[in-house]
Amino acid sequence: MRSLSAVLVGAVLVAAVACAGRAPAAPTPTAAEGDASCAREGLSRTVAYRRLPGVPRNATSLDVHAPDGACGAPVVVWVHGGGYHRGDKANGMRDKRAWAEREGWVLVSVNYRLTTVGDPDSARFPDHYDDVAAALAWVEAHIADDGGDAGRLALLGHSAGADIVANVAAEPRYLAGAGSSTDLIDCLAPLDTAGFDKARASAVEQRQWVSALGNHPGFRTDTSATLLLRSGAAAPPPDTIVVRRGTPRRQSIQLDYRRAARGAGATTAAIDARALSHGEVSSRLGATGDRVMTPALTRFLRRCLTP
Repeated sequence: MRSLSAVLVGAVLVAAVACAGRAPAAPTPTAAEGDASCAREGLSRTVAYRRLPGVPRNATSLDVHAPDGACGAPVVVWVHGGGYHRGDKANGMRDKRAWAEREGWVLVSVNYRLTTVGDPDSARFPDHYDDVAAALAWVEAHIADDGGDAGRLALLGHSAGADIVANVAAEPRYLAGAGSSTDLIDCLAPLDTAGFDKARASAVEQRQWVSALGNHPGFRTDTSATLLLRSGAAAPPPDTIVVRRGTPRRQSIQLDYRRAARGAGATTAAIDARALSHGEVSSRLGATGDRVMTPALTRFLRRCLTP
């Protein structure tokens, strides 16, 4: 569960220079020497974390990837992007899987129901958030069977996935409705979204949010994590890392979210990703030779997930 003893207070992780002078923590150990219960082979499996009438099984499923010998390993949950309308838990995962395996983490990649423009029966607010909350509740209850420790859990998302994870961490009702709590989340990484403050975002982003979330008249405030944090009604935030990139307006939205999280009690950090495109924020993660996303996020997670 969440620990507020992180050593990153007020730190900024800038890819090339962050944490200079500090020796990085070693990768998380997996199998305990001599413990037969930990001597398991690595696995990858797909699980339906919830079943809903008329909803394809894949839409509410997740993939678990555990390294060899995983036993009480930290858990990293990934939520894909795609503007609430597209994407899949399997997309772009090869490098991320290799990265998690190197670190000794159990990686969980989550699908959620998607919105189809013009189809009133497809996902609408709060379906996307409720699905990810249900996936986290499944992880809490079952990940020990795959060698993971739900008491050390990081929640990551990119683009729409970043917007979703920021909301699930800030608004207690989603996880409460799934029978869990925001205390489950130790580390949070919402990577590159302007959805932190939807009223300030671009017209293009406004249109995609209207189609996915516009059934709720107050979505521009009620699904803006910065505003939730400023309201004082949000859950105490976990340790949080964001990226800095995009237009000046987008960077301002990202900075204000970080300030709001820090003001609500979180330790925060940022990755200088101004040299990357929106897509590269995700695609570079775990990739061989990456010098921006992977080193900074690895340092953050090693510290945040250390008991």
